[in-house]
Amino acid sequence: MEEMLKLVKQCLSIVETATLKDEELKMLIQAGVSDLQRQGIKANLDEKDNIVKSAIVMFVKGNFGNVDIKEKELAQRTYSLLCNNISLSSEYKVVDNNA
Repeated sequence: MEEMLKLVKQCLSIVETATLKDEELKMLIQAGVSDLQRQGIKANLDEKDNIVKSAIVMFVKGNFGNVDIKEKELAQRTYSLLCNNISLSSEYKVVDNNA
């Protein structure tokens, strides 16, 4: 989680040593992971998977703070496109053992 938090801060142009928004950012990172999993996409932050990390960064950018609405909309569209593309790959599908 700490590596992902550092990456998200960098992408949002937040100084790494600033901690005021850490809890909100962690919550949004976890929400991004949960949203990917809800869509049947494996989202393991411990792996070195840049496409999943990019999707989570776009999720956070689309939902964080009071930035320009156009930037948020672009991040949300980018997140949706990444999710659509990721979901097409069997490598990222969650295997349902109950089926």
